[in-house]
Amino acid sequence: MDFDPTEVQPKESNWLELNVRYEGQGKAEFTSPEGQVFGPFVAEFTENGDSRIETRYDSLISADPDYRGADLPFVTGAKVQKTSGGRSFGIGGIENHCRELSFSTSNGVFSASNVRLVGYTFGQSAILRFRVRDAKFETGNPNPPKYFAIPMLNFVAELGNRLVGDHPLRIYPTPVVPESVPEEYKRIAGFVANAKNSGVAFTSHGRLHFIERLSDYEERHASLQSGTQRKVTAVLIGDIGSQPASTFTDFLSWFPSDLLSALSFASGTEVGRLWIEIRDENGTLIRRLHGKSQLPSFWEGDELLEKYDRMDGNAAMGEFVATYLAQPPDKRFYLEMAMNHARFGSILAPFHLHDILDHLIRGLECLCREHKLVQQNLGSALSSKTRASVQAIVNEARLGLQKLADNSAASSALDEHRMLTVIKSRAENRHTTENNFGLSVVALLQKFGFCDADVIDKYLAANPRPDKIPDWASVLAAYRNATIHEGYLDFKKKHDANDVVRVCLQLKDALTRVILRECGYTGTYTSVLRRSYGPQTLDWIQPTTPASHLGF
Repeated sequence: MDFDPTEVQPKESNWLELNVRYEGQGKAEFTSPEGQVFGPFVAEFTENGDSRIETRYDSLISADPDYRGADLPFVTGAKVQKTSGGRSFGIGGIENHCRELSFSTSNGVFSASNVRLVGYTFGQSAILRFRVRDAKFETGNPNPPKYFAIPMLNFVAELGNRLVGDHPLRIYPTPVVPESVPEEYKRIAGFVANAKNSGVAFTSHGRLHFIERLSDYEERHASLQSGTQRKVTAVLIGDIGSQPASTFTDFLSWFPSDLLSALSFASGTEVGRLWIEIRDENGTLIRRLHGKSQLPSFWEGDELLEKYDRMDGNAAMGEFVATYLAQPPDKRFYLEMAMNHARFGSILAPFHLHDILDHLIRGLECLCREHKLVQQNLGSALSSKTRASVQAIVNEARLGLQKLADNSAASSALDEHRMLTVIKSRAENRHTTENNFGLSVVALLQKFGFCDADVIDKYLAANPRPDKIPDWASVLAAYRNATIHEGYLDFKKKHDANDVVRVCLQLKDALTRVILRECGYTGTYTSVLRRSYGPQTLDWIQPTTPASHLGF
């Protein structure tokens, strides 16, 4: 018999809504003065992150008789001013706090407990507009929660995992190849059935999570590349386990929100999220949680992880996310800060060059601080013989400075005496410790087994810089001082843009490798210094590596 490939072709499952609207009758409760408004409400949430919650209310009931029939003063929280002729009101703002609102729809109940009145219109009809930080839509589904689903904005990373097994929330469920398919066609049937079977999969606390692209991903990605700021491109699915998921706040109390920063760092594109859907074991909606969305702006930076790890063939993104989430919360906190700075430190970022360098400096300083490498003990790297020679020179200088200071005091040159005392103090301590950004970065890289400084210093010794700065640590310190203390780089008179770009690429690559190694990732990555040469191991820079591979 003939085999028809369409029989096992994956078919889209249209369970995910990207624009939701709730409409029904309900009320909003206010606190100062106390009262309620009743009438029709509408709440809309779009895939762009826009929201609209408002009511054209029918009636307003105030618990304070002074506000009865005075809707505008009630809403604005204006103070009552009683006079012999009756009452008047002061000028209010939007000061009557809304405690909660709720309304029933044909499919469930929308409610919010963290509400802010943000606007009003009084005319032929009265309109109140709200913002919510913790809201939910309950469908009335009595089944226990099993999964969460989060629409992901601007997720464009490579997908390297094959999703195994049946899951009710797949965008493209993988068809089962029937036994009736002839043996000679089963291989091609399996290929057709798994044509859409890819995603990013990882575990967190023993629970499976995966990210799958939407069916029209290519069109959405093209729209982003054409200038659209944000689009839902994928959905994150995960197992809830026994974690609380009744409210937006409950969910965020355990969900690793820093996951978005990890995905953004690795893909080079900021990833955001919309609302959160809670679904049962069959994939049916129980509730939808609304709060503050994380809304990214699209620009393509450095994609650091390709589809597969070249070392073992595993999915690179899934492997990285799993190792990152396995780190202790305190460690993930500072790594997230460093990852955010690293992403903004891309030469492809839509920023000024000095801002890009600034982010890279801050990312590395963050890690140096955590590893207690901000202050360097200068003598520790010297041999005992050299250290003794340095001490003798310093002692001689100290005695000479002390003699000058004493002479100044004797001649009543008090200003000169004060200055010489400070100079002497600095001379005494200058050789012991130093807060030097360049030395800190070199020490950080050495701690993780990276020898970038050795390769670069060897090159600089043979090829002196025009500004005569002798080594990489001094170059980094000079650029850090110009960026942080002077506030800008002077490309007209002092700094060379090509040199700054080279330093930025060196720092971005170094920062990337330290972050990946701290996360426990052992696979390959795409080096910004070697973009066209494919994935590299984290220790690809060796003492014998040509300096040309580092941008020279």
